[in-house]
Amino acid sequence: MKMYVLVLNCLEDKYKIIQGSHSVAKYAIEHRISFYVWNNETIVYLGVRNPVELTHWRDRLLAKKKLISCFREPDLFNTLTAVACYDDGKILRGLKLA
Repeated sequence: MKMYVLVLNCLEDKYKIIQGSHSVAKYAIEHRISFYVWNNETIVYLGVRNPVELTHWRDRLLAKKKLISCFREPDLFNTLTAVACYDDGKILRGLKLA
């Protein structure tokens, strides 16, 4: 099991890290037990093309009953910019590293 962070590839690299970090911090608050189980082990940043694709993945993860945390950037009109998920990653196959 790993912490997967889906971020927008259209962001500069430094903003991918920032937005992804916000989603992981939110995950720590919203899903404490799962976060402690993860124990700061492996984290994988995966890139998606745009907010529509990120929303698709968010909805797909929720439909599979995965624990996720989403971050919306206030400075980008509350656009969904990152989704964190602690999982085995099978559902995320096919996504490339950010």
